[in-house]
Amino acid sequence: MQKNYKQILNELDSLSDVKHSFVISRDGLLMYPEQCTELNPEAFAAMTATVLGAAEAAVDELNEGVPTMVVVNARKSNIIITGAGPRLLLAAIISSNDTDKVYGYMEKAAREIGKSA
Repeated sequence: MQKNYKQILNELDSLSDVKHSFVISRDGLLMYPEQCTELNPEAFAAMTATVLGAAEAAVDELNEGVPTMVVVNARKSNIIITGAGPRLLLAAIISSNDTDKVYGYMEKAAREIGKSA
């Protein structure tokens, strides 16, 4: 399974402005680690799952279904989080503000990850 994750994330990284990408379980465990010195991947995974879970709970209160993505805008980069099947999520740190373009690639990657889970 991890080989598929590596291939999917490598393709995502090569097609867009993704600096780092991660496959994370819905309960915050890092499923596919990426080597990066900018952050602690395990802590990032836990926080990312919490952010998506909170967004899903908020949207549920509105009876609007499930959010397709959560975007966190920061000064130098953005974080995009999306579901990848019922048990996983996909998170990416991107260097651009073109979240719609990157999310288009992430949707495809998330579907592939969800199938392989």
